[in-house]
Amino acid sequence: MKTYDEMYELIIKTAKEDERIRAATMEGSVVTPGALRDGFSDFDITFFVSDIREFTSDKDYMKRFGDILIMQTPDDWYMEPYDYNGKSRYAYLTQYKDGNRIDLTFIDVSEIGKQEEFTEPRTVLINKDNYKELKDITANDVFFIKKPSEFEFYNTVNEFRWVSNYATKGLCRQQFYYAKYSMEHLMMDMFMKMINWKIGVCNDFKVTTGAFSKYLKKYLTEDEMNRFERIFAGGTYEDMWEKIFLMYDYFEDLSVFVADKLGFALDINESRNVRDFMKRRRELS
Repeated sequence: MKTYDEMYELIIKTAKEDERIRAATMEGSVVTPGALRDGFSDFDITFFVSDIREFTSDKDYMKRFGDILIMQTPDDWYMEPYDYNGKSRYAYLTQYKDGNRIDLTFIDVSEIGKQEEFTEPRTVLINKDNYKELKDITANDVFFIKKPSEFEFYNTVNEFRWVSNYATKGLCRQQFYYAKYSMEHLMMDMFMKMINWKIGVCNDFKVTTGAFSKYLKKYLTEDEMNRFERIFAGGTYEDMWEKIFLMYDYFEDLSVFVADKLGFALDINESRNVRDFMKRRRELS
């Protein structure tokens, strides 16, 4: 397996020696202040090239970095096929057998002007033509948890309570995946917004929990993390019934906290009425 430094040097060497590559930058968690860096960290690289079509047509290009386990080209999707005669950006997401992963994006230099609008953390590795549009960006506030408006807060609370009825209906009918989906996607999407807002409130909205809240544990106490882990249901209807109430009650506690700290209105009576309705459904199932 190539070490981090070995792979980094290979990327730099490739960009320096290929005259078609006019600049290279690194983005992602590796250059984000405070982000976790370990053996699972990916290389998020962008090559700015003189003619992108020479790279989009070369499906073996990523083999130069190692033996490929699996690769994905998200810009060429069956619902939106890529125009290989055009010059739109293009990415190869590549997992190598040795454990390394490179997400390599190609951008035609004719599109360099759009980089002035780029706001995510970035390090410029190579800039052969001194493009003024390419600058190091160290601030990571673009990823910070965003403070909700009162209307967004209301909609989130309302949606969570509303879709809880989908889940209980699915449990009553023993429609397994329908109930699971309602809990783990529809309800959980709203739950994760609320728990992130609670973290934001406690940290002046100057932190991020990362993609899919992967750093959640960093901002919760041990008791809070244990409570969070317990809301996920197993594979039985009885367990799902138990966990939906654990999730519901935890969400209410979070929403009360956020509403209080941000000065938002919150209809607790509605919450309790919905919970009672869920309880009656369970008793009838």
